[in-house]
Amino acid sequence: MARLYLLLLLIILMPFQSLANSYFEQIGWLEKDSHVLRVLQFSKDVESIYHEHDNRFIWFDLQQSTRLEFQLEVIASAGFSPLFSRQLQYLEYYRKSNRWHEYDVLATDTLLLYISYAEQAKVLGYDWFFKSMLYKPLPRLSSAVLQMVVSSIVNKQLSELIETYTPDSSDYQKLLDSYLHVVKFTKLDIPEYTQEGLRGVGEPLDNREILLVRMEMVDVDLSGVRRDVDWYDETLEAPIKEFQRLHGLKDDGVIGSNTMRWLNTSPHKRLAILALNAERSRLWPINFDNLIIVNVPGFEMKYWSSGKEVFESKVVVGRRGRPTPLMTIELESLILNPTWNVPWRIMVRDIIPRVKKDPAYLVKENITIVPRWGSKELIDPNEIDWQNLRPSSFPYKMTQLSGDNNALGLYKFNTPNRRAIFLHDTPSKELFEEVSRAFSSGCVRVENAEQFASILLKRQGADMSLVDENEVAANQSIPLTRKVPVHIIYQTAWSEGGKIQYRDDIYRFDRRIHGKS
Repeated sequence: MARLYLLLLLIILMPFQSLANSYFEQIGWLEKDSHVLRVLQFSKDVESIYHEHDNRFIWFDLQQSTRLEFQLEVIASAGFSPLFSRQLQYLEYYRKSNRWHEYDVLATDTLLLYISYAEQAKVLGYDWFFKSMLYKPLPRLSSAVLQMVVSSIVNKQLSELIETYTPDSSDYQKLLDSYLHVVKFTKLDIPEYTQEGLRGVGEPLDNREILLVRMEMVDVDLSGVRRDVDWYDETLEAPIKEFQRLHGLKDDGVIGSNTMRWLNTSPHKRLAILALNAERSRLWPINFDNLIIVNVPGFEMKYWSSGKEVFESKVVVGRRGRPTPLMTIELESLILNPTWNVPWRIMVRDIIPRVKKDPAYLVKENITIVPRWGSKELIDPNEIDWQNLRPSSFPYKMTQLSGDNNALGLYKFNTPNRRAIFLHDTPSKELFEEVSRAFSSGCVRVENAEQFASILLKRQGADMSLVDENEVAANQSIPLTRKVPVHIIYQTAWSEGGKIQYRDDIYRFDRRIHGKS
């Protein structure tokens, strides 16, 4: 598999023959064997554009070319596209070599490539940003879009055209603002911060200045910090706690291994994180009228109604071996006092092995065995030879009856989908006190589920009394008058409260792209 990927990568990095070399040779711009002709992605369209523009330069405005190169730099820094990285390298080479004909032609071609990328991101972005790499040629633009490109060239509005195909969300812009801030630190040779053991208020620091510079990289407020001491004084405690909060750590003010790990994240690694998450934002919703967003690495969920955030909660998500899938589903109903039809995988991997160790496990957990879900017939567990049973050949189903100890708690937020992923309450409230909350088998457990249920029904204009009743029948369903889209996303960096939040890459999606450094 590794050899196949390497072969594909080499193919895309190899120049391929353009069909349009005769045109630019005829107008005297390029030599017949010019290398730029071999890397054009849309040679015929580029020919047509220059023909309509009377064979004049297009990228004479420094502001326009800088804007294009910056967008390409962000994509290259994100690390998922050898194709864009190659095009940017050639553009920089031609610009620094004052080879303006080659630069102009390649910049026009790469503009078309960027627009095609932006158009395809909603469709193919999940593969690019989480699974594979963008190395294949992208589709040609429609004639209508090409005409818009020509119009933008004529009206000297290429910067505006690029902006049209760039996310306009405030989160995207703040990620890029932070990107530009971190770029300044790549020019500095900042040593790693080191210390022996833990450090708290009153203890000596051998590398205090390095510590401050590394916190400044993530825009921690250092305005009140003393600069004339070499220990951990009281003015440093608040910035350390802020740094910890920005990275999803316990904000105890103690500098330990996790705090040091984030302190020593290199500027180049931070640029990669910021760029990748900025590009991922092309996937996520932009209309916040009525939706729920679960950010898996952030272990949080937010609910918007009528364009306003009306509920926020900690969540527990799938552990690495059973990750919560990234998907868009619809919340259709609230189920009170739910029973739980145990998924086959959990039954085979978790429950049956526990029954083998403890024959009373099913009784303790209020789990019944049925020939099929929904059946009233019960199978006597005492008639099953558990010790000699091969779990994968178990012929029955398991259902956990409703109650306080049910794995779904007292509320199930029903989102029908083939992967059986939904939001729900949980009896294991203590897990919400953990900093890292990847414990589930894929579904999303919601803290303060009762409050969420109440707000959800209230925003729907539904009958609130159903939630407040002391006794509710099992699996009592309350349909929502208006379905709520649920977007399960994956952002390891995002803007919140004017600062960039960073989180651990719990499913290793980032690491796949830009490595461990």
